[in-house]
Amino acid sequence: MDFKLEKELMKTSDLAAYQIEKLTSDSLVVIQKVAGIDSPDKIRKMWFTKSSIVLNNLVKEKKKDSVIIASKNFTPALKRNIISEIFDNYSQKDFSHDFHLKGSILIFPKKQKIEVETENLEQTKASQKGIAFFKTTLEKNYHLWDLTGFENFEKIIIPYDITSKNGSLGNDINTIGILFFNVLNDTKGFPVSIKNKKLSLDNFDKGVDASNSNKFDKAIQFFNEAHEYDNTNTDALYNIVSISLLQNKIDIACKTLKRLKDLEQTEGMKLFKEKCLEK
Repeated sequence: MDFKLEKELMKTSDLAAYQIEKLTSDSLVVIQKVAGIDSPDKIRKMWFTKSSIVLNNLVKEKKKDSVIIASKNFTPALKRNIISEIFDNYSQKDFSHDFHLKGSILIFPKKQKIEVETENLEQTKASQKGIAFFKTTLEKNYHLWDLTGFENFEKIIIPYDITSKNGSLGNDINTIGILFFNVLNDTKGFPVSIKNKKLSLDNFDKGVDASNSNKFDKAIQFFNEAHEYDNTNTDALYNIVSISLLQNKIDIACKTLKRLKDLEQTEGMKLFKEKCLEK
């Protein structure tokens, strides 16, 4: 997430920020600050631990094992996110049909080899070419994996689960650049749709600029587009809520809070109940 650092405040927009409560070489504690939200039970406090610390501890714990199964906190990372590139390049042609792809990526560090296994799920002929390309591309790109700390394992197993509906890829890609589709706890219950992450971020920045210029209607338009391009960008929706509440446009705020509620956002559900259901 992009932010501007002002002393101990990480500002993501004029209306939202994170107050740094604690910062050490291996950990970070922040408190969320959102305009219009000051009740203690509605303020999020988050603890972060340096990923390399977690990884090193897990590697030490499993150092006697020859085969490991990766998880979102214990996995080699891609040096470049070729997963998105694969689907960006072939979504219109080969992945334009509904399909469900599930299996495992097998990495053999000592052999410098990759194999991609897929479960025998029913697929249309139109999707098979794209799926074959997905497998071939991964198997040819061993050099793009950062296997620091994993070199002594015989085999690393990385599970994946991909769903595409009407050409729109539904997936979860965590922050270290490796795929664990449909396993992150904060996205359960709704399909993830990342149409274009760059355009989502671009529109988010435009929304921030418009808000700073007091062009609030334009800002809401940009934030809506940011979320349409990437529905994991819930900060865009929270910004719409903040702007709408400041303008006393309760109808727009409640409509957006309903979207956050449907996305099972804890803060959005609380605000929806407080601002909308009781009205």
